[in-house]
Amino acid sequence: MKIKPHFFILVLGTAGFLTGWIIFKDNLFLKLMLLSSLFGAVSYLSGRFSLKGIILQRTSRFQKMNVGNYFEDHFDLENRHSFWKQWLEIRDYSGISGNPEEVRVLAGLDARKIRTFNTYTFLQRRGEFTLGPMQLISSDFFGFFEFSKWVENPKKLVVLPRIVELDHFAHIPAYLSGGKELKVASPETTPFAAGVREYFPGDSLRRIHWPTTARKNKLMVKEFDKDPLMNTWILIDCSTENHFESAQAESFSHPSDYWSIRHQTHYELPPSTFEYAVTTAASVSKYYIEHNFGVGLVTSGEQRQVLMSDHGYRQLGRVLDMLASVQADGKIPFGIFVAEYMRQINRGSTIILISTLQGEEMVNILDLAAMRGLEPIYLCIQKASFMEEVVPKIEEYDQFKGEMEIRSIPFYVLTYGADIKTCLENKVEIESFLQRS
Repeated sequence: MKIKPHFFILVLGTAGFLTGWIIFKDNLFLKLMLLSSLFGAVSYLSGRFSLKGIILQRTSRFQKMNVGNYFEDHFDLENRHSFWKQWLEIRDYSGISGNPEEVRVLAGLDARKIRTFNTYTFLQRRGEFTLGPMQLISSDFFGFFEFSKWVENPKKLVVLPRIVELDHFAHIPAYLSGGKELKVASPETTPFAAGVREYFPGDSLRRIHWPTTARKNKLMVKEFDKDPLMNTWILIDCSTENHFESAQAESFSHPSDYWSIRHQTHYELPPSTFEYAVTTAASVSKYYIEHNFGVGLVTSGEQRQVLMSDHGYRQLGRVLDMLASVQADGKIPFGIFVAEYMRQINRGSTIILISTLQGEEMVNILDLAAMRGLEPIYLCIQKASFMEEVVPKIEEYDQFKGEMEIRSIPFYVLTYGADIKTCLENKVEIESFLQRS
């Protein structure tokens, strides 16, 4: 319970009437004192019943959505009490819209009635959000007391990163020359047949080799070795010192009705190198998985996360879930991190590095990957393009680009405001950015 300031005016008035009655012995002061006391008592009792029988339920159709979409909330506010409620205030602390709290006020809730309404929120931040807690607030008829109660909601909303649909990616492994098969048994069918073995319960019937089965007079299944180029690993630089985010005024989305949010513009990536890195990783992962390649993900944040390489759209869901919560909070240099995890990647696999590094450190990382028999691809986020006061060094870029060309390493650069689709498909945006600078 919260006591409003003007209640103390009532208390002072009551005390004044009491003093006047004691001094002047006039019954008028006594009646005014009793009337003001009655006002206070009635206000307190009406306030105590203001939230009785109020049930608030919050539901949503989706548990996962991508940034840039509209999230629809459905609220059911039921008054199970026999008395009319004059007003109710709902405070939402989920933070989905980007605001620490959202407030909605409803007036006149009839007895034993249900009021329903929807809110639409434009999702601008990825992450995992709880659909609560929410606070219900109401007051008495005279506004002397304010009562509240909390409504918990364990349901969650996962806001996934943006995905850019790629029509082609110049260096998809299928377009590269094939490598030697890995002598590792694969549960899937690959171009590398290793032989046959006896059938075990659980083996797919599609892998039965019928000629050998007929000759041996028992079920025999085909075995395959892994195709090294079918496995792609994405390593994201999550080191704090390597990323930059511009301090700009955020335009938060206020939950409202559908007709008002239609006027909001489309989603644009914030001026953050890490958000560009996450979006790039999500887009490339989807493209590889759609072409039936295995994708693994490793992040170098404070809590290192490793997702083993796998195929299929379930793997894409795991990748996006992992990218939804990753942050640029790592402390270990990216070179040390990559050198540690490259030992766990099979030779011949494709390794995609996403970072802002553009110099000798990254050249050494790529050389180490090549020495270990990996096929490196580097996606560079041009950090200087996010910093208004920094002039990009054309000579440094030309030197780094020359090192990539000498090593025949696929090299893509993404700048702030550039079309990610164009950058990953044609590699033309960096030159235009340097010319403008």
